[in-house]
Amino acid sequence: MSAETMKTTESPVPPEAVVVGVDGSDRDATCLRWGAGAATRLGKPLHLLHAHDTAAELAAGDPLGSRALVVLPRLTDDTILADALAKARRDWPDLSITGSEPWTSPERALIDASAAAYLVVVGSRRISGLRRLILGRSALAVAMHSACPVVLLPEGARTDAEGPVVVGVDGSDHSRLAARRALWIAQVRGTSVRVVTSWYVEIVDGVVVTTPGTPAWEAVEARHRAAAEEVMASVREEYAAVPYEIVVRRGAAPEVLTAESAGASLLVLGSRGRGGFRGMLLGSVAHKVLETATSPVMVVRRG
Repeated sequence: MSAETMKTTESPVPPEAVVVGVDGSDRDATCLRWGAGAATRLGKPLHLLHAHDTAAELAAGDPLGSRALVVLPRLTDDTILADALAKARRDWPDLSITGSEPWTSPERALIDASAAAYLVVVGSRRISGLRRLILGRSALAVAMHSACPVVLLPEGARTDAEGPVVVGVDGSDHSRLAARRALWIAQVRGTSVRVVTSWYVEIVDGVVVTTPGTPAWEAVEARHRAAAEEVMASVREEYAAVPYEIVVRRGAAPEVLTAESAGASLLVLGSRGRGGFRGMLLGSVAHKVLETATSPVMVVRRG
């Protein structure tokens, strides 16, 4: 492939832009609508990004999979970005809208763009596995490594703005970051925050707590509620007008948060990048929530 053919056609990502990944699929319309709505509320520019995955295209042009071909016709649909830009500029004429088409994998393109972006929005395709749905490679990689918050729009999820902003907290610094972001989003949207914390196995006086309504059960719930209240007290001062409620649930964190996502306009999770809730790897908690949530999910990473 010639250097001219490989040349990236793009506009630089504007500082603090809402970046939306488009790929020509049915998910584009949902991502565009959500990203444009966020850009409008935030007063930010909108940037559309369509990556040309060179490696995938070489493999597609080489049926033997050797990737030994050096000259190939242009395999990608050159109209994807142009069509998305035309639609966005027609539907949201008051937004500043730009686009780019880097020659790299979608996940690398979005991670690179996140360095300048305020927010990245990406469609989350779910691939049917043997026992459960798994998250597409690009969405997971962007959620784990983005330099700014990422919103994933799960395939088949509701994406309207109705309902509270739900945030999972566990007392960690990462959940404080998520709680602060959730309060800010709720303030912008004029809605409330539902603070969710959970517990699964607790032992009081040498006995596993299993019976609701007992003194031991109520003591465990009170302790987790107090921890959540402490998180909110540490971040709420500048968002004092935003109403919130604390919900304590018994159950594994992924299942609890997935259930809560059913009535949420957005579910906010804090992440260490390679880790999610305290003591949990992304794959064991946040990863599972990303696979099963039925609302948009925002992943917020420190730094």
